[in-house]
Amino acid sequence: MDPVALLREYIRIDTSNPPGDCRAAAELLCRVLVENGLVPITYGARPEKPNVLCHVGGTEEPGLVLIHHMDVVPAKAEEWSVPPFSAEVRNGFLYGRGTLDTKGLGVAHLCAAVEAAKSGKLRRKLFFVANADEEVGGGEGAEYFVKNLPLSFGRAFGMNEGGIGVRDIFGPGKFFLLNLWEKGPLWLKLSASGRAGHGSRPSERDAPARLVRALTRIADYRDPARMTEPVREMLRALFAQRRIDLDPDALTGGPEDAALLEAFAKRYPETDPLFRNTFAITTLAAGFKPNVIPAQAEGTVDCRILPGEDPERVAAQVREMVREFDVSVEVLFAEKPSGSPRGPLFDAMADAVRSVHPDAVVLPYMSTGFTDSRFFRSAGVETYGLLPLLLAREDLGRIHGVDEKIPVEGIREMTKVIAAL
Repeated sequence: MDPVALLREYIRIDTSNPPGDCRAAAELLCRVLVENGLVPITYGARPEKPNVLCHVGGTEEPGLVLIHHMDVVPAKAEEWSVPPFSAEVRNGFLYGRGTLDTKGLGVAHLCAAVEAAKSGKLRRKLFFVANADEEVGGGEGAEYFVKNLPLSFGRAFGMNEGGIGVRDIFGPGKFFLLNLWEKGPLWLKLSASGRAGHGSRPSERDAPARLVRALTRIADYRDPARMTEPVREMLRALFAQRRIDLDPDALTGGPEDAALLEAFAKRYPETDPLFRNTFAITTLAAGFKPNVIPAQAEGTVDCRILPGEDPERVAAQVREMVREFDVSVEVLFAEKPSGSPRGPLFDAMADAVRSVHPDAVVLPYMSTGFTDSRFFRSAGVETYGLLPLLLAREDLGRIHGVDEKIPVEGIREMTKVIAAL
């Protein structure tokens, strides 16, 4: 089975969420499973949001659950150099929305699972899972899937998205960031109300002006840098291999730690959000005409919080920050950070990566995003995350971005990694 051809077919199915219709995607995955002698199950909160579950084989525990999601974020075709659902191959890359997040991973899981089933060598239980609805929180996807699971995984580990391979991120070399932890999301809506009036007569009480001042206060705020245990574990591994000079175990928790972490983040900018809560202004809405001051203005803030933080405490902190501007702060969505302890799956995954990339450094990692892994963890499945694909540092921003693309050879390489696992 050619993973490149299968991924092209998968990408051409538009599963943009919203609306997140994954029926055709689930049909494709089930067709491949059935053609290879397997018996998948589909079920979901709504017909257009099915989840796929297949026991690939094996009887012993602990087993392994391979997890990905079928839905993708929307793409504006006019911004792309190729149609986002054309699955065009150009200069050694396959372009398309979902190539990295996470249809490419799903194809690697599927092809490796089929190969394992055909080998007749499976001892441990192996499950293939494809969820809907991840891109809007997973309520009608993985959350529904786990709560209504028609069979027991038994004792099992999970492999999902959340980490990735990156070249030269900590100096020259191949670094695979294996996600054990994820920061927690806290989405806030700020609202201001005031008088409507003519644009020629502004006042300090105008709703848009007050909202802008409040959002500026948040945007200008930089949370102090601090160490958490998941990040300490990553830095400890890097220090042991002499990739970095900072010894995380030498940090005492004193005020000088923040300066050391700030210097480290400046040298390795991808680590900056790992040391602090972050606050990003994401949407703005106010007005309908250039010469009319509207009575209402709204904006949203995407906060990502560190392990040990409570969403309500951070929301209260934001309310205090903007109190003087008389705006309301509403929690739209919140989840606590989640993680799994480092266990035997970490070593197995590291060995699998090195079977394809012998010179790779595999690191325990905390993702700045959040995934469906939290639902599986809540069901007792210790879940890690890794797209076992090697990208250049500059291509990391293509996840959810314009011209999302995946190296063609990388599709085959990550299928080999999962097969080895």
